[in-house]
Amino acid sequence: MNPRTFKPFFNMRPFVFLLSIIWIILLSLSAYCQTDSVPAKIELESSVDRSRVPLNEKLIFSVQASWEGEQKRFSITPVIPPQCENFEIFESSTLNESKIEEGKTRSLKTFRFILKPTQTGAGRIGPVQVNYIDNLTQDSSSLSTQPINVQVTPSIEKKEVNYKTILAIAIFLILVYVIYSARRRTKRIELPKDKGTEEVELRQESMEEKALKELDTISEQIQRGRWESFSSDVSKLLTGYLEAKYQIVTSGKTTNDIINSLSSLDLPSEKVSLLKEILSTCDLVKFAGEKLEREKCEDIINQVREFLEQND
Repeated sequence: MNPRTFKPFFNMRPFVFLLSIIWIILLSLSAYCQTDSVPAKIELESSVDRSRVPLNEKLIFSVQASWEGEQKRFSITPVIPPQCENFEIFESSTLNESKIEEGKTRSLKTFRFILKPTQTGAGRIGPVQVNYIDNLTQDSSSLSTQPINVQVTPSIEKKEVNYKTILAIAIFLILVYVIYSARRRTKRIELPKDKGTEEVELRQESMEEKALKELDTISEQIQRGRWESFSSDVSKLLTGYLEAKYQIVTSGKTTNDIINSLSSLDLPSEKVSLLKEILSTCDLVKFAGEKLEREKCEDIINQVREFLEQND
């Protein structure tokens, strides 16, 4: 056999090898596409909001289908309401929602039924069948829930709000508040009339107490060895006391002028003489530069205390 007759056959081997590789790649892609379209599946569950319900209240029965992926992955046909014993369907609704779980989208479709009990005793909610189509694979299937038993108990009496009683209590409280406020206002008005004179007397009596407290403060400074401003402090104490006590003006007046103002008030001569002695001693310190020893300061404090206590 002439070898040349087999030459075309050997030239076709690379072409056949290339076609085999392309075919293997296409089969691999086809297998990958098929496995990627399978994973999503529907999970179905049913529940009630309680296991015992009074005859005069309503029960919520829910059927929820959920799957991983978008809402458009599955088409779910409307469900047929369940067959119920001792219940009648009062209302129904459907809710679609999506949420993210661990970075993946999860879709939910909830069918809700509001059931009204018809009589007491054992109640039963029959199974619900959910039919669906996988829009990616075009496969159709169905799932069913398990029946649920619920106990229907006797009606619970609901106490009605007695608005008349509440209104009467509110009016009574308002009247009490008005009367209480009026009495307080009356007491505030009558207090100055009944105790006005007494308060004035208390204020006059407290002038000596206030002056004695200031004198105690000056005495404490002397005990600490601080008597630089002693004469000025004593003069301010006495002149302030005289102005408040006898309603005279002492500012800018000499000691003699102050004593003359007091002479017209029929004060005992002993008090006037004592006051003049104290103020004159303070003047000598302030204007003549005379220095006082601690003992002398204590003597003046005792004189001021004597004057105030005699005048109390």
